[in-house]
Amino acid sequence: MNTQVEKSQGNILIVDDTPDNLDLLAAILKKRGYQTQCVDNGAEAIEVAQSQWAELILLDIQMPEMDGYEVCQQLKADALTKEIPVIFISALNNFTDKKKAFKVGGIDYINKPFEIKEVVVRVANQIAIAKSKRQIVELNNQLEQKVQERTADLEKSNQQLKDEINRRQQAQDRLLKMALNDPITGYANRNSFISRLKKALRDTEVIPSYFFAVILLECDRFRNIKRTLSHIDSNQLLMAIAHTIDSCLPETALLSRLEGEEFGIFLDSISDVKDVVAMVRAIQEKFNQPLIIKQCKILVNINAGIVIGNQDYRDPDRLFNDADIAMQQAKEQDGDRILVFQPDMYIQLQEDVESSKHEIALKQAIKRQEFVNHYLPSISLKDHSAVELEALVRWHSPKKGIVLPVDFIDRAEAMGLMNAIGNLVLKQACQDLQKWHQNHQDWNDLSICINLSAKQLFHQSLIPKVDMILRKIKIQGRHIKFDISETVALENPKMTLQVLQQLKKRQIRLCLDNFGSGYSSLTCLHQFPFDEIKIDRSVIANIAQANLNLENEKYATLLLEQIINIAHQMNMLVSATGIENSYQLNLLKNLGCDRGQGYFISKLLKPESVEKFLLWSTDNIHDLKTI
Repeated sequence: MNTQVEKSQGNILIVDDTPDNLDLLAAILKKRGYQTQCVDNGAEAIEVAQSQWAELILLDIQMPEMDGYEVCQQLKADALTKEIPVIFISALNNFTDKKKAFKVGGIDYINKPFEIKEVVVRVANQIAIAKSKRQIVELNNQLEQKVQERTADLEKSNQQLKDEINRRQQAQDRLLKMALNDPITGYANRNSFISRLKKALRDTEVIPSYFFAVILLECDRFRNIKRTLSHIDSNQLLMAIAHTIDSCLPETALLSRLEGEEFGIFLDSISDVKDVVAMVRAIQEKFNQPLIIKQCKILVNINAGIVIGNQDYRDPDRLFNDADIAMQQAKEQDGDRILVFQPDMYIQLQEDVESSKHEIALKQAIKRQEFVNHYLPSISLKDHSAVELEALVRWHSPKKGIVLPVDFIDRAEAMGLMNAIGNLVLKQACQDLQKWHQNHQDWNDLSICINLSAKQLFHQSLIPKVDMILRKIKIQGRHIKFDISETVALENPKMTLQVLQQLKKRQIRLCLDNFGSGYSSLTCLHQFPFDEIKIDRSVIANIAQANLNLENEKYATLLLEQIINIAHQMNMLVSATGIENSYQLNLLKNLGCDRGQGYFISKLLKPESVEKFLLWSTDNIHDLKTI
């Protein structure tokens, strides 16, 4: 057995207030031989850095009390810590955020969600550069010591040490060259691109008639491609995209991968902006043909923002900013999605700032737990007893009042906040259910129903979160039911099956939601371990309407009968949604439907109204006329 401890590749301090991020980064780096320390706040980060243990710091920006910018400023102001390289890792994607990160002393910036290989390569580069610098210092010290100790052999010793220093210097030069090129595509990186822009800006001061172009390109389907084609190596896709762009450029152009799926193009000596637009259009036409990667055909959409550099510009930041404004607005338009920057685009930018304020409000709402569950009861159609409460979240905004999901769900999805909101819904629903169980013994069989989005179902924290809630709130899994739509289930069938099986082990009940609204519902019944199906409200919508259509009702009744029979043959319960009148209720009951919900039974209830409904339903179990 080999008992020798493997030498560490380097000591890395990880600073992030999100435990999941700390655990993921630590696991990635430890697997590659690095020693890591993880802290969740700026004060601890500074303390660890001052111990001089860390060789590199991975630093989040958004943290309570002291953000990443302030932490970096304090580190760079301290003689003990100023030489430690800092790489920012943040979900902030605005150009101004990145500019500030480099201004306070950061040497690199990685966007969340990050690519594991990119993080590993950038960490390795910075560790190697730092080690190379230390080795040069050590060699210089050795040189001085040997000069003192070996005066007689001065010329020979000096030559040997100089040769070694040269070799080390050459190695450092190679690493520095690597630092100026993107490790994935091999093309220039942001640093190289900025250097070229600075030179062009100096040229405009000397030659007033000199014009150049800066083009920002972004692949707007890149994340969707990675999610739907998980077997495709995203690095291969990035290389293919870069090669395709480069094939359309003149030799004098400079192509740079700036970050993620964003590329920059520098064009020298521009005479007509129409030529620039024509070149970008040629790039887009090139992408009309699919890229072939691992025998998969992949279509990529390109958005482009163009800015013409001249004497009006004095720094690269403004060039980037204006090109980015044009690119972001190009995303919103139909057609070519190419825009040349115009000053009046700042009006649209102001509107985007207002939108950003809404996003900030949404994040604050999560922190302040302003999301509150309202509940829609489900009853047994056999005896009209209340059996379940479906949790439907509402945002109780101090400024806007109650905000419906239709007004915040899309924005939350786009911001990646649905998992956080979903966790609040689950925890709050379980706490409410435990309270109702404790308040009345007759309600001990009452369950709660929660809708799972794709973000929640496929999130790695779902099962641990469920386990923690079951343990801490002391609620049994059989009292929880998750509603999952067929579109969510079929988004990634293999992963869906794995997650559902884990939930079944915890006795959590599973329901196929919106049954009958899609085309694959029967496939889902056979493919996944559902306990229940929930018939979509559209199936019974035409039954007993004011303008009765007997033929439509006949077909709807026949469909309901078939659905109920199939489900019962597969030992599944059947629940109906959208029950609006007594005729629908009695028809479903006669057809053998097990459960039902709708405004005829009860409207959506605030948490404080649930117990009143449950008490009422207990005393009036057979009477639904006054509900």
